[in-house]
Amino acid sequence: MNSRLLAVFLVAGLERGLAAVGDRYAFERVLPEPRVCIQDGCLQGKYFNGLEGDRYEGYLGVPFAKPPVGKLRFKNPVRNDPWEGDYDATWQRSRCLQKNDIRPLQTVQGSEDCLYLNVFRPKNVTGPLPVLFFIHGGAFAAGSSSMGEFGPERFMDTGKVILVIPQYRLGVFGFLSTEDRASPGNYGLKDQLFALRWTQRNIAYFGGDPNLVTIVGQSAGSSSVQYHMVSPQSKGLFARAVSMSGSALGSRYYSVDQLALARRQAEAVGISNASSLSTEQLVDALREVDGLELAKSIDKLKYFYVHPILQWHPTIERYVDEETFISEDPREVWRSGRYHQVPYTMGFLPNDGAYTSAILLSNSSLLNELNENSADFIPRLVAVNHPTSVQMLKDRFFPDGSNDRWLTEKNVGNLETMLSEGQIIYGVVLGAKQILAVNNRTAPLSVYYFNFRGPYSQSYYNSYTEGDFGVSHADELLYLFRASELFPDFKVGSPAWYAAKLFVEYLVYVAYNGIAGLPCTADSCPLLEFTNSEDVSRPVKLNLIDGFDEEKFAFWSNLYAVQNSVST
Repeated sequence: MNSRLLAVFLVAGLERGLAAVGDRYAFERVLPEPRVCIQDGCLQGKYFNGLEGDRYEGYLGVPFAKPPVGKLRFKNPVRNDPWEGDYDATWQRSRCLQKNDIRPLQTVQGSEDCLYLNVFRPKNVTGPLPVLFFIHGGAFAAGSSSMGEFGPERFMDTGKVILVIPQYRLGVFGFLSTEDRASPGNYGLKDQLFALRWTQRNIAYFGGDPNLVTIVGQSAGSSSVQYHMVSPQSKGLFARAVSMSGSALGSRYYSVDQLALARRQAEAVGISNASSLSTEQLVDALREVDGLELAKSIDKLKYFYVHPILQWHPTIERYVDEETFISEDPREVWRSGRYHQVPYTMGFLPNDGAYTSAILLSNSSLLNELNENSADFIPRLVAVNHPTSVQMLKDRFFPDGSNDRWLTEKNVGNLETMLSEGQIIYGVVLGAKQILAVNNRTAPLSVYYFNFRGPYSQSYYNSYTEGDFGVSHADELLYLFRASELFPDFKVGSPAWYAAKLFVEYLVYVAYNGIAGLPCTADSCPLLEFTNSEDVSRPVKLNLIDGFDEEKFAFWSNLYAVQNSVST
């Protein structure tokens, strides 16, 4: 072929290629955006690109309750009104008003108008799919449904599930309680309940199966899952449950005088005579406070740095009516087996306490202040204050320290161990053991242990350092969700990429089948461990660990037995 004919051939080929590209982009431009009509009206959604699969549909900022503002602040959620025309569900709404003390140097963010959820479904759903209903964590004080942190791409690439991620009120807005009718509390949990009810009413319109809803939560979201399992209000709204690194059974939820805290909160924003006002007057006065000022005032309620991070949280409601979410002690309901018997998966990480310890271990000024007040501050981090329990902590974790300064160069790393065990792991293990002790148990239990180390860790955002804090609290979320605002995507074919594939499939299997892995029995509870492998062809390894560390469990059981016997 001479040069002229070659040039003609190449130009023709190029033109055909450009025409094909043009046709593809023209097709994408004219392809109608997804639209779904639900009970409240029609939603105009948006197509998003998958990571490796086809595009998927997103419906963002869908309202499931009226904005809890003005007179609705510190009130149970109210169902929103239907709308006319198409609702614009193509953009994310504001996170709930919060000051995220889990991350250093945070300011107040968000809005009180925040009761929205995101729904994601694979493109071209042909039949009813199981639903994953994910409850974010954040110590009941922070968090959101942001796609930048909870991108659904990995789940959507499977084409096997529908994903619902709601927001709920946080901090004082979500959990103010005066222990009576004036403000019963638990508004954040009731927001979640409303979102679950919304899911039951509407998920079939998205191609979801309302009979196969799995509630999944991490950290405070994990505790929330257990609260839904014990609340009569949530019965029948879900068919499976997954708790990731969190428990509703920890002592720190049940050792706070809620009314006294409400009065301290009022004093923090300058309300006169807060200590003598009636509870109705107190709540009315707090409703008049600017939301930003109310959120910011949390700083005045801390005893050390940002602690307690878990300041406002769920409580037992003393005023009982038809909307009460928790009227009995959840610990007793759980122990006696009166929770909703659904297939249940629990899990935890080696260094679950890193969300608290990372900043302390990487900041010499904070660490010194903590050490100067060792006997007071360190026990309070795990909800301990009785002298016997305090001494038990010191003897186990800081035996070489003095009574005035517990921390030494040799033992300082034990701070993270203590926080991981006391704040997270003990409650998870306790919950599992109490399930296995119930004679009339009808639903299976399985437990996983996520011990895979990848290139990124949430501990960076707990300390803003590159310190090595191991497999840290919330690290498993990086393998379920695309956190594009936090970290780069995993390199295709890398061990972390394989780990993400495996962990997503694990949760999808749970959504379809109830549990994954070997079920626990009264005699044996094998933990399914996700960990690294040196085999380049299989860079992620699954191991079965034979049960829990009984010696550690016995220590914390004895410690809290002493603490709780005195508290009660």
